[in-house]
Amino acid sequence: MKICLLTHTYPRFPNDTTAPFVASTAETLQKQGVDVTVLTPDTPKFSRNITDHTVNLQTYRYFFPRRLQQLGYSNTLINDCKLKKYVYLLTPFLCLSSIFHLFGLHRKHGFNLIHAQWLLPNGFIAAIVCRIYKLPLIITMQGSDMLVAKQNPFFKSVAKWTLKQTAMVTSVTPTFLPELAALGVPESKRCLIPNGVDPTAFASVGGKERDCMHLRKQLSIPSDNAVVFALGRVVLKKGFDLLIQALPLVKQKHPNVTLIIGGDGTDLQRLKALSKALGVSEDVRFPGTINRTEVPAYFHLCDVFTLPAVFDPKGNVDGCPNVILEAMACGKPVVASNISGIPIVVKDGETGILVEAKNIAELASALIALLTDTAKRERFGRAGRQRVLNELTWIQVTQQFKDIYKHSLNNNAEKPSTFHRDTGV
Repeated sequence: MKICLLTHTYPRFPNDTTAPFVASTAETLQKQGVDVTVLTPDTPKFSRNITDHTVNLQTYRYFFPRRLQQLGYSNTLINDCKLKKYVYLLTPFLCLSSIFHLFGLHRKHGFNLIHAQWLLPNGFIAAIVCRIYKLPLIITMQGSDMLVAKQNPFFKSVAKWTLKQTAMVTSVTPTFLPELAALGVPESKRCLIPNGVDPTAFASVGGKERDCMHLRKQLSIPSDNAVVFALGRVVLKKGFDLLIQALPLVKQKHPNVTLIIGGDGTDLQRLKALSKALGVSEDVRFPGTINRTEVPAYFHLCDVFTLPAVFDPKGNVDGCPNVILEAMACGKPVVASNISGIPIVVKDGETGILVEAKNIAELASALIALLTDTAKRERFGRAGRQRVLNELTWIQVTQQFKDIYKHSLNNNAEKPSTFHRDTGV
């Protein structure tokens, strides 16, 4: 089977933190016998060579000079809320160039289907080519694409037309399933499939103690302090400001605690100012962007991982944050918001604690409950890793995609089963 995975975001260099889940999808499918070609736009920071990947990785230029190619790669939205103005100028060039290159790749390789990551612009681009060549189109909704589809009536109409061309639409969160229905996608073409994780890359044992000691020293964390870790792009929808506001409450019950917020983004300076205003700046560390090779060490250093995600003012929300899966793969308990795709991977009271979004008191209470109970932390951590091994590895996730591909190529086949949890989602 030959497929083209069309995206506008992909790791630009080895160990890049930009959309590693897209690369994991492609690379795992390739290992499972699918012939995968990835098509992604060029960007000034893109630097890959043939030895650092197994898929057929293709990039395309869409604007000159190269430094002005700024679409995708987490550059499109301001604070993940609003499209940047240059997006409206560059998007037509990206679409035309992408369509041209996609035509060429199909003529060369003869794809059986196209799998687009994100509804807009990639789903639209792929839909044009699929309609002409009568190829099945699969679209995966990751999060921000639904926000973009609702930005204005034109984008909404483009999204509706695109969705009509699909053989199947997958979503990493149940939140989008009703919205897809409202856009005209029938139940028979909607699937819930979360992202996965490589458990071997985030093993819970072996050779981590020295890395943890090095990190403690590097970040000036006292040896007797517990560590709460949060990781992600520093934007409003991550809820990191709520975490800082919860820290004084946590310290009342557990004084010896250090909070690490890893990542970079438009909200970083505001968070630093907030921690200073609340008198906890000495208890918070902002290491910035963490290299992918160093991420496991941060997970193993922490006692609790947390992601108090929220719907931002524009209604944008994370789909199924991979950092939660990575924390679970490392055997760490999770405190996270009970929204979007988070509840389909975190089992409340078994692998972590789910809290009401934007409820600072509840967030603090959950962190205190785990920081003061070593046995519970260890029990939740073991259960979380086991859940990953049982259901949430990339091999298991991509097998579901393979089933969908086969279903889409055989219209008479029964719709494949999709991910569900105990609640029947």
